[in-house]
Amino acid sequence: MYHDSKCDDSLPATDAAMGSRKRSRRTPNITKIQLEAVFHPKFENEKSDTQIRQQMLANVAAKQGYLEVSLKHSGSLVLWSGGQRFYSKNSTNNAFTMVGEIILMQHFARCYGIDKWRSEYDRCSEYLHQNRLTCSFELVTSLLGQHGDVPIRDYLILIAVADRGDSGRFYSTNELVAFAHQYRLPHNDVWIFASQQASEQVFKAYDSLRETGTTTTVINSLNQIVAENDGKSSRVASLYPHDIFQGNILEGIVIRYVSNNDEHTIKEMEQLRITSDDLLAIVPPSTKIVVPLLGSSADNSKDAVVQTGLRALAAMDDFEQQLRSVLQQFHGANQRQISPIVGATDGDKIDDEINMTHVANEIMRSYRAGSTKFDQGTIRLAQLIEALDSLNIHATFKLLTESSLAGSDSERYLCILHVHHDASFQKYNNYLTREGIQGMKLFRGFCIELIADGDDDQNFSPNDAKSNSSPCMEQSNQEEKLMLKMKFIPYMVRTFICRNGLSTLQGSGGVAFEKYAMGQLTRWEVSDASLTKWLSFFKSWSLYCTSPLPEHLPPLTSNTYLQHYKEFEKMYTNGHFSIPSAEECLCRGLVVIVGLSRDVLESLAVAVSRELNCQKIVRNMAEISERDVLLSVHQKGNSIICLASIEDDLGNMRKLSKSYSDAINVVHVGNCDEDLEESLAHMDISDNKRLKKLKGMAKAWRKAKCNNMLQLPNAASMQPDVDATVGFLRSDDTAKAVMQTIATLNQTDDRPGLIVYFPSIPGSGKSALCSNIDEATFTSCDDRSVIVREGDTVKGKFYNEIEKDMLTNRIAVLDKNVPPISFSSVHSLCSVSNCISAAVLPSGMQDTVVGNDVYPFSLEFLAACMNRVLRRKQNSHIGKLDSATPNCCMIVVKFYCFYRNISVSVLRERLLNVGTSNEPIEIPFFLTNELPALPEEVKLALERAINMLAQDINCTDVNDAESSMRLAIQNNQTYFDDLTAPLEHTKQVFNSKLSHMISSLPDVIESRSPVGLSQTIKIASLDFDYDKCCSVLDSVKNSFEQVKQYFYEREDHKSNDENDTTQNRFIRSVHCTFAHNSQVTQTEMMALFNHLLGCNVDAKATALLYSDNVAAIEVEIPDVTSGSARHPVPRPRNEFQHVTVWCGQDVEAKESNELPEQVKSKIAQKVLFKEPIPLCGSFSFWHEQEPDALINDTSKQ
Repeated sequence: MYHDSKCDDSLPATDAAMGSRKRSRRTPNITKIQLEAVFHPKFENEKSDTQIRQQMLANVAAKQGYLEVSLKHSGSLVLWSGGQRFYSKNSTNNAFTMVGEIILMQHFARCYGIDKWRSEYDRCSEYLHQNRLTCSFELVTSLLGQHGDVPIRDYLILIAVADRGDSGRFYSTNELVAFAHQYRLPHNDVWIFASQQASEQVFKAYDSLRETGTTTTVINSLNQIVAENDGKSSRVASLYPHDIFQGNILEGIVIRYVSNNDEHTIKEMEQLRITSDDLLAIVPPSTKIVVPLLGSSADNSKDAVVQTGLRALAAMDDFEQQLRSVLQQFHGANQRQISPIVGATDGDKIDDEINMTHVANEIMRSYRAGSTKFDQGTIRLAQLIEALDSLNIHATFKLLTESSLAGSDSERYLCILHVHHDASFQKYNNYLTREGIQGMKLFRGFCIELIADGDDDQNFSPNDAKSNSSPCMEQSNQEEKLMLKMKFIPYMVRTFICRNGLSTLQGSGGVAFEKYAMGQLTRWEVSDASLTKWLSFFKSWSLYCTSPLPEHLPPLTSNTYLQHYKEFEKMYTNGHFSIPSAEECLCRGLVVIVGLSRDVLESLAVAVSRELNCQKIVRNMAEISERDVLLSVHQKGNSIICLASIEDDLGNMRKLSKSYSDAINVVHVGNCDEDLEESLAHMDISDNKRLKKLKGMAKAWRKAKCNNMLQLPNAASMQPDVDATVGFLRSDDTAKAVMQTIATLNQTDDRPGLIVYFPSIPGSGKSALCSNIDEATFTSCDDRSVIVREGDTVKGKFYNEIEKDMLTNRIAVLDKNVPPISFSSVHSLCSVSNCISAAVLPSGMQDTVVGNDVYPFSLEFLAACMNRVLRRKQNSHIGKLDSATPNCCMIVVKFYCFYRNISVSVLRERLLNVGTSNEPIEIPFFLTNELPALPEEVKLALERAINMLAQDINCTDVNDAESSMRLAIQNNQTYFDDLTAPLEHTKQVFNSKLSHMISSLPDVIESRSPVGLSQTIKIASLDFDYDKCCSVLDSVKNSFEQVKQYFYEREDHKSNDENDTTQNRFIRSVHCTFAHNSQVTQTEMMALFNHLLGCNVDAKATALLYSDNVAAIEVEIPDVTSGSARHPVPRPRNEFQHVTVWCGQDVEAKESNELPEQVKSKIAQKVLFKEPIPLCGSFSFWHEQEPDALINDTSKQ
């Protein structure tokens, strides 16, 4: 949905973050809009890579053009339009732009020396300003997030130059390199291949290096092709060689086809090569910034910026503020200040705000009425904004003012246009093509300047005249673009498997991670040799990640994975973390070795692990979760040996044994009465109370609930080293018997099981199909046990309970509605329990369009299911969904709407990614494929209800819609007679197909590439500690009497359940929502936040907003995560960045989003804190709540 706002999700929205005050003013009369900074539009090939490659080679063979190859540096985008006008992709005046500005200055100091760098920097800056150019750089640094490797040195690479006076024309590579040479700017390495032979060699080189390519091997290969094709190939070298500055891990290469085979172009490139080589001789990679001795004429205060060690600065607290201080020292009173434009809230009058859609519409209205006061650039930009609105493209306008620290009257209006979804670029381009419009391009890094009536255009240049006449699409846009981004496996495995797969590894275990890795490698179509190599590597990586980690490294998260990866790589090379095959691991489950002290059990634990081939040893029982215990039984190779002390770990043991006692085996060492007395005597404990306590706890351990209780002689823990302990375990009769027993415990059926589930809606007939199913129902269960679990009768969390059931059962039929928001739960269940999934669908499904949305089930299907629900005897349904249930028809419609905008083909594709999936079991629902037309009364009633819930899935004003549907169904009962297939026939088909599927279950699940995402994430959030938020409130209460009184009146609400909206309640799960799945796709959610999971962010609480219905703390979110590795932090989608702390009765937490507007209307109050209060949070995903919780346990048929 198109969204127009002044405060963006990726722009700092607080005074401190912006470095200035918020501004408020009357809406200016905007008379001109012009480009301020732009980067290339998003581009994706519509053809396959193979087709693009073939087209490139064909064009080169026909001598219509040549290939251009450059290296892909791994960094962040920074744009420079001269002066202090630096921009990141969707923001400005943040850590990215400040680091970019400092590194660019340091580059000039490195190239020109400490005496000349400022004059040369200013010369380049002035040229950009006068000619309205924007330089785009790839900013490569270790300070702002980890990519495939930590760069050796921080630097930037010029990747594009945009002529804003020519409506966004981008320089060709030759132009860019020539421009870079004028000012010694660091351009990329570029290779030109103008012959068929050379072009074919490029692709052959990539194919041969794809699985092993590094910077060195790739550059050597490309240089060799140039040498073999003299006169038809050339290379222009960069001032910043990738292998020296970034390192030997290369993300990829970019191959562009350029439609121009003019001999002059090749000769020009050859001359540029000579100039580049000359510059490299003047400024070799070894060149450093030379600082003059004290007492020289150099302005030390100005030159401090180029002497700043950014990596040392990043290690300090408040990195962003440190950057501001460095730049403020350099710029002084002229330092650029950016302020968001917001409405005033502290006075009687609330000023209007600039609405860009309104501005664009007014310009176009005047233009179409014949006005000539707008130039062509303004009209094109207004057309673009108008088109975004008409196309419902989700975009945000961030409105800012720019001034200097001195506070002069001279200021500019700026607007950053943020397009939220990549698909919008293609949608906009298709619109231009379809309508035959040569409109303004939809850029990335898109910032525009707004000039009000009467203001001087301070940035006018002769180039502006071109924007009035030249076409707004550069010439190359009129022909098909051919470009390939080709990546190398060494980079991909680090980023997309080791980093992005951490959440799978830590959440679902090693086997699930290996399946994830296998899926990625299969999708990338690597060779069998590479597959074998990397799978072994990933098994070892999995073992490293789940073992005790080196103490000198930070905790393992996606934000710190590179430190651990490098440590692991060294250990792996030296033979550590060798993996025995899962078949060789002789035990399953959790083996707890317990004694008086963990220290004396260390050698014994290592010896037992060697004998059992169990790689995972945990030295602190508190670190073991229930899920670890579950996985230790479910999956081969996941068994755990744990050390425990009698005195410290009894509580942990009892906690784990509540649910998983059958998976826990306890081995006592020196814990029988005779050994215990001897051991206690050696400990020389004089405290009689402690002695009595230890003896009592030893007895409690012997009574602990577990699968098996075993006793090793005390001598097993008294051997001098591990080898001696192994010898004891092999020679002592008692020890041998214990080891043999452990090896036979918890052995389970390792053949794949089957999870059968129903992606459907209430009334579809699930319970009738599932009744009376057991092993005897099927002729070929092959000793696999069968269970049926009914959603409404399972106590506790449904899928967690099924995971436990699958410890002893191999086939489960889930008698429960499983809409798309629950697919991730079934996926996780299959991964953990080594099961194949099988969805049950009605046959003959067809796409159905209601309003503007598509659904996979027909209205006839919905009506028939609803009729069945209404015909149930009142108060007879165990799930409380029958004719006595208020709004039961709307509940059925609600389930139908869970499938909104999911077509039949998309649904089937998603089902294929739920675990390892079989084809769906299709069963007859209707008696015949030729259905009579749905009565108009029923059709209209259903469509009204669907459209109502499509607007708001939690809509409560549904009584009229409910009454209409009940009446329509009742008035047309004859329609439903003989509409559906007989139950016995449907059940016979279901049992027959399921029996055949069971008989066809394999002995081993073969990994395959996923078709798409099956995870369903509800929100990405920054979670805070509840007690810390309470401390914030306490400090405010002490300073503001009205706040103290507000919360005093609500003190008794603290004991109420935060999830019970029928009560006044405090919110204990305090968090700031960054993205909701109604705003972004699952793919975008994963791309934006998956690597941030677990990362800390040092936020600041700045204000409290509260009304009679809701209260929230306003928070300021920094641009980067805290810690040594700084990842960029996306902006929250909500304009109001906040943490909800209290909600009134029947009030949803989301209503806190309305507080800023309510403050303006004086419905709510706002209390600004005297000083921001630190508040540290960490990122997490919240998955969709199961639908039975959403609708009060009415999810069953």
